Amino acid sequence: MNKRKLLLNLTLLFLLVFLVGSVYQRPFNERIIIIEQGMNTKEIAYLLKEDQLISSPYLFMAYAALKDDAGKLRPGCYDLNTNMGWGGMLEKISRGDTYGVKVTIPEGFNSWQIANLLANRRLVNKNVFLRLVREKDLEGYLYPATYAVVPGARAEEIVQMMVEKFNNVFGDDLLKRSQKLNMTQRQVLTLASLIEREAKLEGEKPEISAVFHNRLQKKWLLESCATVQYALGKNKQTLSYNDLKIRSPYNTYIHPGLPPGPICNPSSSSIKAALYPASSDKLFFIAEGDGTHKFSKYYREHLQEKSRLHKKS
Repeated sequence: MNKRKLLLNLTLLFLLVFLVGSVYQRPFNERIIIIEQGMNTKEIAYLLKEDQLISSPYLFMAYAALKDDAGKLRPGCYDLNTNMGWGGMLEKISRGDTYGVKVTIPEGFNSWQIANLLANRRLVNKNVFLRLVREKDLEGYLYPATYAVVPGARAEEIVQMMVEKFNNVFGDDLLKRSQKLNMTQRQVLTLASLIEREAKLEGEKPEISAVFHNRLQKKWLLESCATVQYALGKNKQTLSYNDLKIRSPYNTYIHPGLPPGPICNPSSSSIKAALYPASSDKLFFIAEGDGTHKFSKYYREHLQEKSRLHKKS
């Protein structure tokens, strides 16, 4: 009889806990909470209590056990509120539905521009971010995409997230193509960064790539204005002759071959253009001013195009 009573009492207790967790709501409250790696259900329950999202850690733990969610709670940053109820909070945490500030890194941004963008959103210390990129030589590997950045994330974590995205994009198929062209991944990425900054239209990227490939084969100077802008540390609309003489290993007007590394963080289409240039014998291109370029095989043709554009302006 005592055993039956005990069983009945436990059943009623579990039922009460379940009903409390499902029905009872505190006054509306919303919090961003961070569940650290390795935190157990008890620590999470007390965190929720401290942020006034639940009233009783012990009842919450019992509720989690009844829902069979106690061992499934994932670390991360979560946006929770009391209107969700205990079940909604548990479901969100067990699903790993984390909260993050969405930030888009535009294609062709260099590390300085990315650092400024993230700093303006108060997500990183600009100097710390740039120091990390310089120390690990990661210009070009910060893949341009939209990211959900957890508030309070360390600069190292944000950098790692971007690099991991790049590694997913630059897969085995692209590595094999790099080897076929006798180019290292870094060389491909460097060339892709030049294409990214020179091209305004997606359709012209393979054509611009062909010009650079042809120049490299002939051991000509690449003469990319984008590399001079990187060396200057600013994007000037018009470069002067003095700008073209700047002493920098990135200045492809005075140093042959590719620059020492990428000058920006290129998109997938620019990387593919670097690996798959158009079949073309062109050696020159000049911007028309409307986003398009005029391509030429011979220098005299190129000079004629420059003269035409000069008269037009």
